[in-house]
This record gives sequence, structure tokens and C-alpha cells, in this order.
Amino acid sequence: MKFAMASPSWNAGFAVMAVVEAEGFYEQEGLKVTTNLFPSATQAAQQVAAGGADLGLMTVEPVAIGHDKDLNLAYFSSYWPKWIYSLEVPAGSAVKSIADLKGKKIGVTAVASSGATFARTAMKLNGMGENDASLVPIGAGAQQINAIKSGQVDALALWDIQYQAVKNAGITLTPLPVNETADAWGGGFAATRKNLDAKKDVHERFGRAVAKAFVFAQANPEAAIRDLWKLHPETRGSDPEEKALADGIKVLQVRLAGQGFDDKTLGRIDDAAFTRSIDFMASAGLVKKFPAKEVYTDVMFKAFNDFSYDDIRQKAKDAAR
Repeated sequence: MKFAMASPSWNAGFAVMAVVEAEGFYEQEGLKVTTNLFPSATQAAQQVAAGGADLGLMTVEPVAIGHDKDLNLAYFSSYWPKWIYSLEVPAGSAVKSIADLKGKKIGVTAVASSGATFARTAMKLNGMGENDASLVPIGAGAQQINAIKSGQVDALALWDIQYQAVKNAGITLTPLPVNETADAWGGGFAATRKNLDAKKDVHERFGRAVAKAFVFAQANPEAAIRDLWKLHPETRGSDPEEKALADGIKVLQVRLAGQGFDDKTLGRIDDAAFTRSIDFMASAGLVKKFPAKEVYTDVMFKAFNDFSYDDIRQKAKDAAR
């Protein structure tokens, strides 16, 4: 299988996707998977739609927007159970609401990023023009941290693990509530409807391999981060090992939250949450309102969870020895 992952680089937020490979879970499910990174969810979606990849991991926007363009993509498993984008300001900021952003500078990874689209949409829904605040590209990593510390931006429009990385650098942030995305769904694994129908068993095995990796990572997050470092050494960074591990685990914990470990529903897509995502995009004119079920199927998650959680947890514990 060719797998398109929407991320410009590997990081601790995708440690689970390193675990699934490093711990042999693809092989357990009889799969050979090649992972390719794409800078944006839109590009990952285009790859899958055009047949350049069999499936992809992407946030909710490109599949929803592609609904009217006949991309014919559908999600079959969740990865981000909650909306991942938000607006936040440095602690002590005079900006207390979205309306206060008028005339301010909002830091985004890139002007064409999904975070930037989210910022424009949030402003529009709160009675502002999309040009009432400036969007300033601040990249990621050290460049991002420097931009915040030096006061180049007044607010941020990033996603959850990036905020955790900012917090790891000692910066305290305060969220600006965006009520329209409260309890909305974030995105997951998608394929063409044709492939989902023709290769249901293959996608179930892929989802089960990923579910095993989630259980492993929850049971031993340190081993998960070390798997990431093993496969992608550039993610190790230059910090002392103890700090690098601690920071990586904090980012990974953000991704593990709310996944459905307790009731064994890993990968389940919540219709009400997905509907809120579509409502948010429709209210901003990004999509026409349509039933969420038209771009997802939720018939596979029971198969994803059809394995022994205890066996995987024991494997994770053994990895610590």
C-alpha cells in the first residue's frame, strides 16, 4: 500500500505511525506499506484521489471541500478525534476575544496552511473581514519560538501538537474560544470510495495495525518516541536525552487523548462531531451543507479493535526492559 501522510516532516505527533512500522504491526496484518509525506492535507487528498496513493492521513477540510468537486474520497478511520486548530495568545495579552484581533498579527506556519484558513474563517464567523488582521508566516520549530518570544506576532493560529511544542519551550498561552469548532471532528484516514468497497479487508487490516500502535504507544510512550527516533533520527533534536524524551512524550500524549482506549473504539468516527466540522465550514462558505455520512464510513472500527489489547500492552512493557 502507498500511504500519503499530510505532514511536512516527522514529529512526535506522528510517533504512532512510526510505532506501527517499527514494531512490525503492518507485517502482522500481512501488509507492506510505503509512507510518503506531503506538505498539506490538500496535497495528500489529491494524491489519493488521483491514484498516486492508496490511502492518506489528512484533516477534515480537503475531503469535505472535495465533496462538491467529485473527489469521491471518504474517511474510514479517525486519527484526530477533536478539531486540532485553535487561536491562542501569549499569557497576559490584551487580546481577550477574536474581535480584539483587529489590526493584530496572527502567526501561522504558512499563509496557505490549514491554520491560516481556520483563522480567516473564525474571524469571518465573528463579524470580521479576513483582512482585518495580518497573517504572518512563522514556520515551525525554533523559527516559530523566536517569532513568539520576540513579539513579532500578537496571536497564533496553529494546531494542537505545535502548541505543545511551544509550551515545551516555556511559553504560556491562553486560548481564544472559537465556539463553532467545540466538539468538532479533526480528521483521519481516507481512501476513494472505489478502493474502500473493493478492498474493505485491506483497510480493516491497516486500521487494526494502527490501533495496535496506539495501544502500544499509550502503554509505553517512551518506547514509542524511541521508535520514532530509530526510524527518523532527525526528530531526536539536539536537547539532552531526558528533556527530548519528556518533550516528545508530552506531544504524543496530546495525540493519545480521547482516542477510545477504555471502550475499545479506536478509529471510530463520531457522526455528531463530523457534522459540527461540516457546519463550521458551511457557515464560512467553504462547503455546501451535506450529510457527513456522504464522506465517511464507520463500519470498520470494530474490526480495527479485534485484537488482544493485553498482548500489545505486554509487548510495550517488554520494550522497556
